Amino acid sequence: MKKDILILGPSPFNKNINHAGGQLTAISNLVEYMDRESISYDIIDIFRSSYPPPSNIDKLKMSWSRYRELKAILKKNSYKGALVFATFGLGFWEKLIFALMIENRGVETLFFIRSGHFMNSVIKKDYNIPIKRFLMNRLSYIGHQGGKWEEFYRKVGVKRDKLIKILNWIEIRDYSREFSDNTTFLYVGAIVEKKGVIDLFDVISKYNELKKYNFIFVGGGSLLDELSYKSRNFKNIKFMGWLKQDEVAKIYERADVLILPSYAEGFPNVISEALNYRLPIISTNVGGISESVIENFNGFLMNPKDRLKLYKSIRKLGESKELKEKFSKNTEKILYKNHSIDNNSKKIFNLFNIR
Repeated sequence: MKKDILILGPSPFNKNINHAGGQLTAISNLVEYMDRESISYDIIDIFRSSYPPPSNIDKLKMSWSRYRELKAILKKNSYKGALVFATFGLGFWEKLIFALMIENRGVETLFFIRSGHFMNSVIKKDYNIPIKRFLMNRLSYIGHQGGKWEEFYRKVGVKRDKLIKILNWIEIRDYSREFSDNTTFLYVGAIVEKKGVIDLFDVISKYNELKKYNFIFVGGGSLLDELSYKSRNFKNIKFMGWLKQDEVAKIYERADVLILPSYAEGFPNVISEALNYRLPIISTNVGGISESVIENFNGFLMNPKDRLKLYKSIRKLGESKELKEKFSKNTEKILYKNHSIDNNSKKIFNLFNIR
């Protein structure tokens, strides 16, 4: 059977996924676009929970099951193109092998690594760089999310003509943001060390002048119990745990500023969400974030673990309603310029001459 595109990534039809990550959200939005545009597709579900992570044996079992599914679906159907979402570690090698299988069937593939931890793992010391470079250059296209990604791929040695910049897409909503005098800062994501939550918590708890602001943490993870316990003496700090999507939406509406002090990201979904709610943003300059959080335009950027810049950024936005309003208007400009689902989806499908 002839179909337009094959997608390997977390499936929005998987009922067992409790917390939507960036890949799942991207694919969910893409599915809505494909259904609207009558683009035919298949999805091979490659969801793997990270909290808690599966054992290596379980990972191998899942990989074998997916390999058999991919082999069967390629035998049954033909496609104009394929989109493969990848991460890092063993997940990278699994998806790369799958992408090469698809290419071997004559199907051009867009290989999209959306985890900043892949970038960090290669930068630190990766003895497999020559192998990765050789194999990735055998693929038709390597997708990236701008910012530090393009420079990274060039340093690794991926051919320039294979690099395709496609920014995080989102269904843009009509929204009018109003700011209160009592500033509320919001963090959304896993409560784990690599997300910078310890840096954020220590800054909040250290400086007395920050006690007049509210800080809300949404998400769960290995540090949730510890930090929740430490926050018991701070009336302005709340840890909410994981929440349903509609509950998170209400908190975005209450918030005035998003904070993301993460050590590594591709282009996190929370940045797209914050843009969609017209929020000013304080973030680390990692992955593709600098494409859409611009210093002193719609937010503040800092290096990972830079607690002093984090503190100063909180103070500046907390103290000035005018600055928040200015950043919010600029955030809306960036949202429409960079993150339209129609514009970014068309970039993918135009690669494969699909509509």
